Amino acid sequence: MSEARIVEKRKLGEDYIYFVLREPVIASLASPGQFVMVKAGEGWDPLLRRPLGILWAEDEHFALLFKVVGRGTGILRNLDCGNWLDVIGPLGNSFSWNDNGPFLLIAGGRGLVPIYFLAHALFKRSLPFVFCVGFKVKEELDLLQLLEGKNWNVAVACEEKDEKVFCGTVLDVARMQLRQNSFSKIYVCGPHDLLHSMAVDAEFAGLPIEASFEALMGCGYGLCLSCVLRKKSGEGYFHICKEGPVIALEEVSW
Repeated sequence: MSEARIVEKRKLGEDYIYFVLREPVIASLASPGQFVMVKAGEGWDPLLRRPLGILWAEDEHFALLFKVVGRGTGILRNLDCGNWLDVIGPLGNSFSWNDNGPFLLIAGGRGLVPIYFLAHALFKRSLPFVFCVGFKVKEELDLLQLLEGKNWNVAVACEEKDEKVFCGTVLDVARMQLRQNSFSKIYVCGPHDLLHSMAVDAEFAGLPIEASFEALMGCGYGLCLSCVLRKKSGEGYFHICKEGPVIALEEVSW
């Protein structure tokens, strides 16, 4: 358990909050795909911590990006620079890469968070990738501020028409990339239905896919069993918090 001090806060769009926190231990240990459990509030209400993915980590700082969806994230939204957060982490496993790419990165909505961290890591190592990011509504396009100034190969989609970006799903632009380029591996994070679509789509079947799964969690340590996924082998379940959140898509039972 650590105390992390908020050193930067930004509001992105109507619903998203971006924090930069100073906590040297978490910042030095964090890898792309990992998350932290954050306590919202001073007392017992709300009781459970919130699992939040790590957006990036460098030197003594790491960043969080979250959507305000309920009481806990509503409390966090009201914090400001100088406030402290009670944080446990980093937790879970991380993405892996065993070759030099190129890689296809796919982020749907809030799935931007771990994929953004992965893009940072690949870029620092000069490994090539294409970053596909998609949103359901154009208000979420405000999150593209995070990509400003990045010398990354980015393809953007929005399901709601906007003249600045491709109109469609993130999988539409990902399929275009697959038809135009060769990739050694795919990394993805997004809603469960997006991951399911990829798991059953023959166009994605020829490449290894590592997926970061989103889930509600009570503990973050594999004790409460609130975030399990059935294994395709039929031998039990993955705990997303403990054996994930990064799991090979082909190993999950759909």
